[in-house]
Amino acid sequence: MHDTTASPPQESDSEIQALRRRVADLERAIAVIEQERDVFKHVVQHAPAFISRLTPDGRTIYANATCERLVGKTSEEIAGTNIIPVLYPGELIDAVEEYMKIAAEGGDVSDYELTIQSHTGELRTLAWNSYHRFGADGALQEVVSFGVDVTDRKREEHERRRLQEEIIAVQAATLAELSTPLIPISAKIVAMPLIGSIDAARAQRIIDTLLSGISEARATTAILDITGVAVVDTQVADALLKAARAVRLLGAEVILTGIRPDVAQTLVNLGTNLEGIVTRATLQSGIAFAMQQG
Repeated sequence: MHDTTASPPQESDSEIQALRRRVADLERAIAVIEQERDVFKHVVQHAPAFISRLTPDGRTIYANATCERLVGKTSEEIAGTNIIPVLYPGELIDAVEEYMKIAAEGGDVSDYELTIQSHTGELRTLAWNSYHRFGADGALQEVVSFGVDVTDRKREEHERRRLQEEIIAVQAATLAELSTPLIPISAKIVAMPLIGSIDAARAQRIIDTLLSGISEARATTAILDITGVAVVDTQVADALLKAARAVRLLGAEVILTGIRPDVAQTLVNLGTNLEGIVTRATLQSGIAFAMQQG
């Protein structure tokens, strides 16, 4: 009697070879993935930025080398601990709490600047970007934070602004001095040729320069030349009268020169009272008059 039990089918050599090729392909793919993973791990570990992974309650999962240097401990030493109070001691914690509040409410926390304190006590400013990683169930798993140290850049920006402000201040002072020059004509006579427009600020500078110059030089005559003043209106007329009254209070005489026909007409139409002020058509005639009086 013959055994009719069927034996299991044997895999052909071609099928085995196909499986082996498939396994080899998978192994190569895994090797590539592992190599890329190692590269990314190296980049993250040695990136010139603070990179950390924290649990929702603030415990450390991972900290890269930059983070380790700031904290003064290795990633293994700070694993499972809350490093926020370490980096933000005292009043610094308030800003972090505000940051977390904004983030929890869905606000914009990109490039959010916070000041931290390193383990050496040095204060550094970091611009933070964070994102939340959620699990399949929708629960928050961890918070990944990326902080770039902008301390030096902020310091350079502050210094640049300070220098710009100093330059602007020097330029303004130089322009003010050039716009209201006081020229000594003799031991007792000074002249101030005015050019351009006269606003309230410049009118005050004119008065200040006149008074200080007359006081220092002990001058008895001040010549105000308005040849270069393009527009003479009520404001300019008032400024000239105030300057004249201020000079006379110091016991000096005022001579107003450079009054063109159109300016004279304007002053008449404005009802400007020039009583007590000597007027001359040109600066030269004003100087000649002052010298004769002296």
